Amino acid sequence: MISVNPLTRPTPLRGRDHELLTVRRLLDTARSGRGGGLLVTGAAGVGRTVLLERAEGEARDFTVLRARAAPGEGRLPLAGLHQLLRPALPLLPHLPRAQRETLTRALDTGDPGEAFPLANAALGLVAEVAARSPLLLCVDDFHLLDPPSRETVAFVARRLTHDGAAVLLSARDGDPHRLTGIPVLRLRPLPEDAVLDLLSDACGDRATEGLAVPVAVTLAEAAEGNPRAALELLEGTDPEQRSGAAALDQPPRSRGELTDAFATDLARLPRATRLALVRAAADPHAPDPDGSDADPFEPARRTGLVADTGARTGLTHPLARSAAYHHASPAQRRSAHLDLARAHEAAGDTGRAIRHRALAGGTPDERVAAALHEEARRTVDQGGHAPASLLHEHAARLTPDPALRGLRLTDAARSAWLSGDPDRARRVLARVSPAQGATVPVGPGGTGGDHTVQDRADLLRAEMDLRSGVAIDAFQRLGSTADRLALSDPGAALRVLLQAGEASCLTGDHERFFATARRARDLMEQTAPGEPVGQEGADRPWNRLVLDYMTGKAAMFQGRHREGVALLERAVETADRIGDPQALVLGAIAGLLRGDHVRTRDLAGRAASVARRTGALTLVPQALEFLTYAEMWFGRLSLAEGSAAEGLRASLGSGQDNCASHHRGALAFVAAIRGDEDACREHAGTALALAGEHDVGLPAGLAAWALALLDLGSGRTSEAAMRLRALARSGPGSGHAAVRLLITPDLVEASVRGGVAVRVSEAVETFGSWAEATGQDTARAQVMRCRGLLREGEEANGYFESALDLHSSGYCDFEEARTRLLYGGHLRRSRHPGRAREHLHTAMEVFDRLGARPWARQAREELRAARGSTAAREVGGVDLLSPQQLRIARHVADGATNREVAARLFLSTRTVDHHLRNIYSKLGIRSRVELSRLVDR
Repeated sequence: MISVNPLTRPTPLRGRDHELLTVRRLLDTARSGRGGGLLVTGAAGVGRTVLLERAEGEARDFTVLRARAAPGEGRLPLAGLHQLLRPALPLLPHLPRAQRETLTRALDTGDPGEAFPLANAALGLVAEVAARSPLLLCVDDFHLLDPPSRETVAFVARRLTHDGAAVLLSARDGDPHRLTGIPVLRLRPLPEDAVLDLLSDACGDRATEGLAVPVAVTLAEAAEGNPRAALELLEGTDPEQRSGAAALDQPPRSRGELTDAFATDLARLPRATRLALVRAAADPHAPDPDGSDADPFEPARRTGLVADTGARTGLTHPLARSAAYHHASPAQRRSAHLDLARAHEAAGDTGRAIRHRALAGGTPDERVAAALHEEARRTVDQGGHAPASLLHEHAARLTPDPALRGLRLTDAARSAWLSGDPDRARRVLARVSPAQGATVPVGPGGTGGDHTVQDRADLLRAEMDLRSGVAIDAFQRLGSTADRLALSDPGAALRVLLQAGEASCLTGDHERFFATARRARDLMEQTAPGEPVGQEGADRPWNRLVLDYMTGKAAMFQGRHREGVALLERAVETADRIGDPQALVLGAIAGLLRGDHVRTRDLAGRAASVARRTGALTLVPQALEFLTYAEMWFGRLSLAEGSAAEGLRASLGSGQDNCASHHRGALAFVAAIRGDEDACREHAGTALALAGEHDVGLPAGLAAWALALLDLGSGRTSEAAMRLRALARSGPGSGHAAVRLLITPDLVEASVRGGVAVRVSEAVETFGSWAEATGQDTARAQVMRCRGLLREGEEANGYFESALDLHSSGYCDFEEARTRLLYGGHLRRSRHPGRAREHLHTAMEVFDRLGARPWARQAREELRAARGSTAAREVGGVDLLSPQQLRIARHVADGATNREVAARLFLSTRTVDHHLRNIYSKLGIRSRVELSRLVDR
């Protein structure tokens, strides 16, 4: 065990539950008076010794005879047997004379003599120990014992089957001296999560030794499930590498006893073999060298250091790979990389060839650095942003020009951010110094304008602030960057204004957003006719997308709905054609604003899939935001909850706190519909708290809306109306234009049912204008429902019927059921119970199917009222009451106020007062106390 360094202190045995159970069963068998043996095998460092030590720890009621073979004693005859039996030698007088003399002579002289008498004497001594108490005979590294000891222990192990003894041996994989007849327990590689837990245990909670998650994952992969390898690889890192600020060596460096042992074995091999192993360690995927010469790997193959896998020969242990590479001289490593570069060039793999030429060069070289930088760009499509970030960083190390070095460091930080590793991104950005402020061409081939490195770094910092910091800070930083870029690169300035607009929108400060959208339009109008905007090629559709998106969004928020719908539709089409995840997310937002939730769902789902495939993990939770909103609009609660839960995990994992607040708001919304009050308040409370700290109005508005919906579903209609009225009047940091628009149907329902005076006519007209512009039938149905709630009698019936006609071509079962619930209640109060029952029964079934429990409960109460009640005739004097009067009486008897009864039964307070006076008159009572006694009788 390597336990001196705090990084590698002893840790719990991880991922070995099955193996521990097997060992415990062996010990239990010995306790019962029988015996058994087990041979534990596995690669070096896989945990054989730790498992045997754990067995000893659990055998406190046993006598333990133990031996651990030492390589240096392998040539000393009977050294291992002497170590094993020495604690039992006081029992020698109890053996027969011949056995006693044979064993004494052999252990004193090291001369085993004839094999059988010695083995039989050892068996007799061990059996004598077992007769006094349960015995654990434990030999670690059995394969390293001297031959006579190995033969004797094998003889004893096969025969201790009925003596209350357990024999536990360990040996390496593939050892030729395995024990036939002894059950074998092979320790397989640990699962990755167990290795990650082991690394976490090793680092502890020391702030200076913190291990970044992506670094831990890389080390776990390099360890190949070997716990000792994971610990020695961890010890081979420095603090900057552990934090993610600096890239790990490739292959990762290791330090420790097992690494040193492999280095010693490697040093004994011929020079040609060592060079071949450096090559294999540097690139396990490279083909074996061709040629008619002798196989350079053969000496290593005989020692078990390498093995053939398909067409390649590879090192059999992860620490052997590290030792082969890092214990080689710099000249040997350079030679290996140049050889590999030539081999990959011959095979047509220019990407790998560039990487090896870069690794071969120790001094700055712009030609190699530029090639490596381009390879990093290509790597995004093949391996994702995480490996691209490492390549960008390597290119920066080889870049002689300070400005270009800063640019490449910024690209490394951006790729780290997109890969979901914000801590590494910030640490790499910290290495971009103000001295690297010279302008550099950033477009393909040097086109696209000149930026300062500081501009690029500031833009990335602002984007990170937008997702995880105070949104208004991001707006300020982005605005000044756009001003600097406007003259040199209008296309890049437009992209910066897009981010600034998103920052102002996130806060809910729409006046700033409108001003930013005007700046974007003016910037594009200043570009000379016919002159390409920004970079050539694929970026021009991006400029059109950004401009249509921003101006369309502004038009929608300013009430110019038809203009906004047309612009946003064009943005959706452009995003669909571009197809990268960032464009698809913008398209999904545009689709949501124009009411096209089918397209929103498609674009957001594609954005999440492409982001996962390309390793742009930061974009996954952003895409899932709008996928969740689309599913919520369709009333698909389970799908909405699933995508929001995944988005929350991804947001927290990638350090995007603001994005996490969106997903918490969505989860609160789903919980409100389902009536899960605790979950709703927990998610909404967390979202509101962070929204307040970071000044983000959109998630704050969503969370407040969820709490209002919780009140509305639970019958607390006046409270819901108050919340929604406050939300309709909210400003930056506490609300958002889209939320203020979309709450309109809930605001109307809560104010009407709760008897709260709220001016809703203007809101209904605005919502109606948006619904007509989008052509979205569910939204148009909600408009008709609002108007039905605000009318009486047959006029209201007409609006409700129109709403149901529109729902029939919509997609949202939940909203249709809400319309039927409200219409059914209206029909019941209008003395049309038969028609009411039809709608109420359908609504109840839909709410039950969706798991919308509060709404299902409301439908059942209305349905009972519409059907009448036989219960009144079963309760003494209350049989004089009508069904409606009986319902009111029961609520009052339960302690409800007149206002609360009105909210629960969809009545006005005045109507409840009237019914209650008649109830008192019919029953001949004067107080609520008397009513309670009579109803409960």
